[in-house]
Amino acid sequence: MEEIGNSKHPEYKYAQSLLREGERSRLGYYLVETANFVQQALASRAEVSGVFALAKEAERFAARCVERGVPLYVLSAGLMNKLVGTSYETAVTAIATVKQGVLTPEQLPLQNETLLLAGERIQDPRNVGVLVRTAEAAGCTALLLSQDSADPFSRASVRSSTGSIVRLPICQVPDLPAVLRQLQEQGVQVVASSARAPHTLYEAPLAQRPLLLLVGNETEGLTEQARVAASEFVRVPMSEDGPSSLNVTVATGVLLFEAIRQFQARNDPS
Repeated sequence: MEEIGNSKHPEYKYAQSLLREGERSRLGYYLVETANFVQQALASRAEVSGVFALAKEAERFAARCVERGVPLYVLSAGLMNKLVGTSYETAVTAIATVKQGVLTPEQLPLQNETLLLAGERIQDPRNVGVLVRTAEAAGCTALLLSQDSADPFSRASVRSSTGSIVRLPICQVPDLPAVLRQLQEQGVQVVASSARAPHTLYEAPLAQRPLLLLVGNETEGLTEQARVAASEFVRVPMSEDGPSSLNVTVATGVLLFEAIRQFQARNDPS
């Protein structure tokens, strides 16, 4: 356990650099905030390179940090606030630097029970974070994102994932439609969500595996290139006099858990 007295400490400067997207991308690490999420990171398989905590919180991380060989640094409230990226006091008492859990398309695990989620041009980082959380809750093996989606390792996204980001692999690619076609060639069924789809998700064959569910931009939906790469389209049935669509994260949850229900019903008909 080491006390850091000023912002010139090299490990502190390194952690602070991760507030910038360009540095997160270059270094391959990101920040996890709050004591709860730091504990989740330390309990996961993710590589944690350092933990920064207020003196009143440091002891709760000491044993696990020693066990994993992770340096533990004690900060003043002022330095903690600067590391959070604000000029005012926050409730954050601990932060960890964590290696980004990323996969290339070639590294995606494709097995008989594989369920994947993909998002194209998801612009709100909070929506990206909730997609991470929802995908993990549904047992997805990874989340694919187009490169022009919001940074999944940004502060807003990480916080919205409520810890799932330290466990669920992310595959962010510059050409998502090309990856979808590649996965289809490997036997993955690609089912896309579309408000104009002829069939509802309850009528679609979502029990098959491996399966990838594809959702699009919050306002514009999927690009034509992504639509061409899908093998089937489904929609969430909406009340005739109600809204025309759901938030992308809510719709995704409905799709994923219906796919789980169908898979379980097929494999356990009793």
